[in-house]
Amino acid sequence: MSKNVRNKNYRRPSQDGKGSAFGRFLVTLMIFGIVVFIFIKYAFPIIKQETKKVAAKKTVEVLTDNIDKIAGDNEQIKEAVENMSEEDKETLAGIIENHMDAESTAQVIEYVNEGNKEELLKYAAENLTQEEMMELMEMYSKYADQ
Repeated sequence: MSKNVRNKNYRRPSQDGKGSAFGRFLVTLMIFGIVVFIFIKYAFPIIKQETKKVAAKKTVEVLTDNIDKIAGDNEQIKEAVENMSEEDKETLAGIIENHMDAESTAQVIEYVNEGNKEELLKYAAENLTQEEMMELMEMYSKYADQ
């Protein structure tokens, strides 16, 4: 065998697949990392926002279903909530969505189930902005007069 042929045979990569398997593993790991990064960067915030919207709508449904507990003897509040348009319910859901996290939602639902109006008012005063309070007051006055 000539010297050139011996060098070609000597310098060939091994055919047992060890080097190529590691390379494929690294490429697969890089692709997986890129997919996870894209999911976290773009898809996760979209999913989170949609989940908050659904949860806020569900909270509005719970509030309207339990209006007897919230309003107590106040018939004006009952009528106001029962007569609310879908647009105003969406506005209410938007306000709830702005302040929604797992802890506060559970806390508000607990207040509703207990019929604890004082704590609901206290929570609203501490957590809602002036603009949101004004929107709620406008909705109340709009439907309380009917």
